[in-house]
Amino acid sequence: MVVGRPTPRLLELRSQGYITRAEILRALDDAETLVTEHPEIDTLLWNTLSHDGHDPGNTNLGMVFHRRHAKQFQRAAILTHSAPMASLSNIARALLPDLAIAVFSKREEAVAWLTRGHVQHGGKRTRAA
Repeated sequence: MVVGRPTPRLLELRSQGYITRAEILRALDDAETLVTEHPEIDTLLWNTLSHDGHDPGNTNLGMVFHRRHAKQFQRAAILTHSAPMASLSNIARALLPDLAIAVFSKREEAVAWLTRGHVQHGGKRTRAA
């Protein structure tokens, strides 16, 4: 997994291949560091276009990360071509009702959705945006 910050307020986690528990834990530690160092991060992109599967329990580890940062993240997007990965958004919506979640198949559309409120509200997005 690769963790990055393609824009100042966007955290991206990109999975490539099969993701082991050790790999997701390392990625979430990296993400934790970025979120701590950059409190302006308020959106998250789970890029799973090259995802080939994961160890049992990895989804729960991601949910724990989201819950820990529930007040910080306002939007999350799942980037995928996989129906099973897209269906995880329904579980996330149920468990994280205050987080706006959307599924996209094109990265540009996901990033546009994640960042659109930043400009509309002078750089400070509200939940209603």
